[in-house]
Amino acid sequence: MNFDLPQMIQPVVDLDSLVTPFMIDEIDQIVKSMPPDKAPGPDGFNGLFLKKCWQLIKQDFYRLCWSLYHNNISLESINTSYITLVPKKDSPETVNDFRPISLMNISLKLITKILANRL
Repeated sequence: MNFDLPQMIQPVVDLDSLVTPFMIDEIDQIVKSMPPDKAPGPDGFNGLFLKKCWQLIKQDFYRLCWSLYHNNISLESINTSYITLVPKKDSPETVNDFRPISLMNISLKLITKILANRL
């Protein structure tokens, strides 16, 4: 079976939004949309903490996003997560009865949500 790959793949135009600097409104909207009750990551913080303390900590997160955009920061120190297994049913017996989840730092979660929304 022969495929005309160039004809099947259509070019995507106007991808400039993927490389624009992070906007304050964009970051604020991500914080507002974060679920408050998800499990905390290795840093111990969840969405509820971020929402309740946003007025106190938002400048730090803005600086983090700005530094990431300008490639002035290494995320190595916060780029960690715990992988844990959550049971899918009351009495799990096999590995298939569990669902793996990754608990990541709230800072990294915010950044990944911004990037995912842009995509």
